[in-house]
Amino acid sequence: MDARSWKHAAGAWLKSLCFALLIATGIQVFLVQPFVVPTSSMAKTIKPGDYILVSKLHYGPRTPQSVGLPFLDLYVPGVHLPSARLPGLAESERGDVVVFHYPPEKKPIDQKTAYVKRLVGLPGDTVEVQNGRAVVNGKPLTAVPTVQQQWDVHLKDPRMRLLPNHLRPLGIRTARPTSDPNRRLVTATSEAADALASYSFVQSVELSASTSPAKQPTFPANSDFTRDEYGPVPVPRKNQTVRLTDSTWSLYKKVIRQYEGHSAERVESGGFRIDGQRNRRYTFEQDYFFVMGDNLDNSLDSRFWGYVPEDHLNGEAVFTLFSWDREQNVFRMGRTLQGLE
Repeated sequence: MDARSWKHAAGAWLKSLCFALLIATGIQVFLVQPFVVPTSSMAKTIKPGDYILVSKLHYGPRTPQSVGLPFLDLYVPGVHLPSARLPGLAESERGDVVVFHYPPEKKPIDQKTAYVKRLVGLPGDTVEVQNGRAVVNGKPLTAVPTVQQQWDVHLKDPRMRLLPNHLRPLGIRTARPTSDPNRRLVTATSEAADALASYSFVQSVELSASTSPAKQPTFPANSDFTRDEYGPVPVPRKNQTVRLTDSTWSLYKKVIRQYEGHSAERVESGGFRIDGQRNRRYTFEQDYFFVMGDNLDNSLDSRFWGYVPEDHLNGEAVFTLFSWDREQNVFRMGRTLQGLE
């Protein structure tokens, strides 16, 4: 092959590569995006090692804020574009499994770490957690069958043991000992807990509620909320006007400053200053959401860092493409092309 033919072939190959990268970027930005789940916060709905497909079409794709190749995590530094959400196929609903960009990070939105949780509180809702169970607008949420919580298992005889052959058929990994020889702690679904309670050597199985402060500070800062006794906390909605007080300031100051881009401060003489103007009221510019993991006792979610702004929503998780068990180094064949609920 002479030099001219080689250059022609190299040019054609480069054009094909650029076209393929452009198509791949367009698909990921505007249609669907694969996402690997690294943690157990959504077990058993989604397991660590699951490769899930995220639909951008459900809530509407957002135009890019950064210039680069998102699937390679390569971006042009210092270049930021105005971004807008295009029309979607559906409105977000309570109970949706969503992928979003982790709000507390100080980066352009589309470069923030992707998280997956379940929508619990919609704009305008009031969210609580009572004895480890989510309550929205005063009504307990119907428990998703795959939601896991921590349970106290009381044995009739301290000499009895919860063996792997008792636990594995129920999808329970381990039973942790406590200072009480008759008591064990397990993480399980409600269905598994009911099955465990039917064992002849088990006296009772009850939700294990934490009454001590969480190891991770809860939202808002300096509250006395715990992981299992939380709220009530209102979820802001677009165009809602709220009164700024000492009690609401801790809820909304990050929203006003970080997510809506205004300067905001409390003044010594009382009251508040927004963009240099004294003001005791604020009107939200976008919707916000409250999310929680299905593994309620092992999930870093809105209870700890606050709201998810609407512009941080990436899409709805629709199904598992395939799953790789990192501990066993094998494919989980039963989780291939499995829908999510």
